[in-house]
Amino acid sequence: MALMKAFMRFRPISSSLCRHTSTVSCADSGTSAASALQNLSSPASAEAENAVRNGPRNDWTKPEIQAVYDSPIMDLLFHGAQVHRHAHKFREVQQCTLLSIKTGGCSEDCAYCPQSSRYDTGVKGQKLMNQDAVIESAKKAKEAGSTRFCMGAAWRDTVGRKTNFNQILDYVKEIRGMGMEVCCTLGMLEKQQAEDLKKAGLTAYNHNLDTSREFYPSIITTRSYDERLKTLELVREAGISVCSGGIIGLGEQVEDRVGLLHTLATLPEHPESVPINALLAVKGTPLQDQKPVEIWEMIRMIATARIVMPRAMVRLSAGRVRFSLPEQALCFLAGANSIFTGEKLLTTPNNDFDADQQMFKVLGLIPKAASIVDEIKCEAKETVENDAESEQDEAAAANSR
Repeated sequence: MALMKAFMRFRPISSSLCRHTSTVSCADSGTSAASALQNLSSPASAEAENAVRNGPRNDWTKPEIQAVYDSPIMDLLFHGAQVHRHAHKFREVQQCTLLSIKTGGCSEDCAYCPQSSRYDTGVKGQKLMNQDAVIESAKKAKEAGSTRFCMGAAWRDTVGRKTNFNQILDYVKEIRGMGMEVCCTLGMLEKQQAEDLKKAGLTAYNHNLDTSREFYPSIITTRSYDERLKTLELVREAGISVCSGGIIGLGEQVEDRVGLLHTLATLPEHPESVPINALLAVKGTPLQDQKPVEIWEMIRMIATARIVMPRAMVRLSAGRVRFSLPEQALCFLAGANSIFTGEKLLTTPNNDFDADQQMFKVLGLIPKAASIVDEIKCEAKETVENDAESEQDEAAAANSR
């Protein structure tokens, strides 16, 4: 009994001491944890949080984008995925098909391109494909799961090509009528041509900037950077979606990759579509000896593009053929949500169709429907709303009489 009383007298002191020890321990632990988190924080984390909270911005500085790009790769990958899941249905990936409707014989000197007439690459100049062949290709693409059909012509511009251009307008109308998105890349455009493409039903126009303004003259001398930007401006003014990205692996520096993203992310409106290409060096071109792009470079580019342009479709484009299924999975996780299917991308090899189908199955990817379906729904809704407003106005007029 005496022992029990002694124990009871001692217990409050013991409990108090335990509570005090626990409090000190928790406080120390909390301080340490906060300090550790602060040390682990990165620009990718901060900018991803801003993108999720505030949405897209167009006032990026190069140092800000550089800091995101330079973030630790695991952090960049994680936060690219964070923004992607917020802005998009994260397992949806659009399948697109790119067809060269006019191959080779191009007068330009793009150092990466096998279609330039200046280089001996084995690619011969051809005439514009006829309508039956193009439409047949579009039908096969749709049957294979593509919801976007892209047509490319190896031209510097469309000036003086009225007959060919009118043919392409017919292609656009027919393919759009099939329920597919339609994209073209035909070189530089004039204002009237952009407006004509819009009337024909063109969904998007692709005109890549390729690289930074500073490095651009090392790759192309036959068309200026400002001419490329002017084409994007005309496309935007015509009401067509802008598709513009670039190529990495041209011999550029990291600051050139950052410069490319900075130009795109500070346009008055972000491009709806941003293709990220990895150079496939072609024998006979000035860049034939460039070393292949590593997967980590691709992931950095995709994740940074996703964070600085959260709502854009980031397209894992040329060069995908070099990446394994696990490597491509990392690209999708980082923020890519589109691929090109089919055996070729213009003139360079592309991934096997069956391999892509297996990839979708293994990764649990969901094919993205064409946005034309959403547009039709919106147009139908607007029509119903306009009809309802008209009926209300008529009723009001009748009552006033």
